[in-house]
Amino acid sequence: MLERLKDGRQTQLIKRPSEILGLAWSSDEQRIVFSSQSALWETSLARPDDLKILPIGHDASDLATRHSRPGLAYVQGSTNINIWRLDLLASPRQARRLAASSREQESPDISPDGSKIAFESTQSGEREIWVADADGSNAHQITDLRNSFTGTPRWSPDGKLVAFDSRVDGEANLYIVDPNGGVPHKLSIDRRDSDTPSWSNDGTWIYFIDARQSGLWKVPAKGGHAMQIAESAVSVAIESHDGECIYFARGKRLWRAKTDGSQAEPVAGMPEFNYLGGEWFPAEAGIYFLSHVNGKTTINLFDLQSRKTRPIFTLEKPTPQWIGGMPVSRDGKFMLYPQVDSASSDLMMIQNWR
Repeated sequence: MLERLKDGRQTQLIKRPSEILGLAWSSDEQRIVFSSQSALWETSLARPDDLKILPIGHDASDLATRHSRPGLAYVQGSTNINIWRLDLLASPRQARRLAASSREQESPDISPDGSKIAFESTQSGEREIWVADADGSNAHQITDLRNSFTGTPRWSPDGKLVAFDSRVDGEANLYIVDPNGGVPHKLSIDRRDSDTPSWSNDGTWIYFIDARQSGLWKVPAKGGHAMQIAESAVSVAIESHDGECIYFARGKRLWRAKTDGSQAEPVAGMPEFNYLGGEWFPAEAGIYFLSHVNGKTTINLFDLQSRKTRPIFTLEKPTPQWIGGMPVSRDGKFMLYPQVDSASSDLMMIQNWR
C-alpha cells in the first residue's frame, strides 16, 4: 500500500500472495525494491504491475538505501530447519534427522498407520506441503500453491487425505489434498479466515482457529456450517487420544473441553509453555511438551493421572520459535519435532543500485 502523508489517501500498488520481508525506496522515490519468494523485486510507481526480479539478492530481508549515493543494503540470511525423529522406546532414546534439506521444514504430522509423514518445506523456494515415508525417504511435494503462508498439514484418520491451511487467496483458508496426487481444494466454510486445522478421531469434523478472533471452531469434514467450541485467544487445538475431549492452547496454558465445547477448564498441574502455543501433543501416555531452560530445549511428559512431569529427551540444538507440531505416533513408539540445525546472516551491499 502507498499512503500519501498530505491527505492520508491509500493506494494499493501490488497484491502479493507471498510474504514481503522488507522494502526500500529508490533515490528518486519513483521505484520500490522489496524482498519476496527468496529474491529481490523492483517496481515503479508509474507501472506497479511491471515487476522485475533483480539478478542478485537471494534470501534477502531488511532492506535499506542511501540517498546521497547509489547503494542498496540488505540482510542475506540462511536458516536450516529439519524434521527429527525421536524413538521413544529406545534405551537410551535416540533422535535422527529425516528428509534433510538446506532449507526450512516444520509442522510435521504422522499418518495414522505410522508409515508416512507430512510436513511443510521451503525446498522448492516457497512453503509447500511435502510427504515422505516414515524414515524420511521418498520425500515429494504434493502442493504447488507458491505461497509463503502455506502449512500445518494434518492427516485424516483414515490416512487418505491431508488438511492444511494457506493464504494463497489473500486470507487464511483450509484446504484438502490427496497425498497420492491431486489438486488441493478449498474447504467451503461459512466463516472467513480459517487456519491451523486438526481432525476429529472419527474423521467427521475438522477443528480450526478463526485467524481474526482466535476462537476455536469445528466444521464437517466436507465443509458447511461451523460451530464454535471456545472463544478468544486459542492458538492450537488437538483432540485427545481417546476422542473424549479437545485440548487447546490459550496463552501459555493448556485447556481441555468436551468436543462440543462444554466443561472447558485449564489442565490442572500442567506447566506453562511457549506463548505461541504449539509446543505440545496429547498422547496415550500423557501430554508431551517442550521446555526451554538455560539455553536447553527439553521434551517432557506430563502424566494426567499423577500430574507429575518428567524429562524425556534434551535436544542438541534449539527448535524454531514456531514448530507447527510435535506429533507422537498412535502406537507411542516415536515422535517428530523440527530443530534449527544451523542459522547465519550476512550484511550485503549492491553498490550501483540507485
